[in-house]
Amino acid sequence: MFNSIIKPSLVLLLVAFAASFSLSHIQKITYPNIIKMEKEKQDLALKLVLPGYRITGSKKAKVEGKEFEYWTAEKEEGGTAGYAFMVAGNGYSGPVESIVGIDDRGTILGMSILKQSETPGLGARCVEVSSKETLFDKLLEKTARNEIYMPWFQKQFSGLNSGEKIRILKKGEWNEGLMESLRKENAVLAITGATVTSVTVTESIKNGHELLKKALASGAEKKEAGK
Repeated sequence: MFNSIIKPSLVLLLVAFAASFSLSHIQKITYPNIIKMEKEKQDLALKLVLPGYRITGSKKAKVEGKEFEYWTAEKEEGGTAGYAFMVAGNGYSGPVESIVGIDDRGTILGMSILKQSETPGLGARCVEVSSKETLFDKLLEKTARNEIYMPWFQKQFSGLNSGEKIRILKKGEWNEGLMESLRKENAVLAITGATVTSVTVTESIKNGHELLKKALASGAEKKEAGK
């Protein structure tokens, strides 16, 4: 009776130890590659949200008791200053993390959602790509393989004022023809059935802009964005 209890327990203990050791070893091996991939993803996102700008460095400042990191940039033609910063907010299913690029007037140059775990078909549409290609194009092999398609929800933030409240409008499904009217209203089209995700992103950008202004005002930069 004693052996029938001890033996299975020892086997389970050995299996658990072997599994823990294996996972720990695998993590040590893969961790550098994970960090490298995240860095490459971040660098690509910076280029995406600061088109036509050259990254001049990254800085950190203590804002509201927390460390705030941002990047400085300079326009390749004209020398206009630009900035990029990370923002995050609580979506419907978890955190939604984005990176935003703005010029020295606070105009959004681009934004890219890096992480999200929203509901597929609803909030997850924040990373949905609206391709201009049709089935007919694909059948005729007219696919523009080198063209990068920006997710429609993220694309509509370009040209908006990050220092002011970004309105959320419900006008049905997205189409390119809405861009101009949305910019005039400093607004974006809501994701159908996912108002929480839409609000999370817009509010996180506004909050991130405020943190950037405080970081710049602390003396780290001479010129304040969107003042």
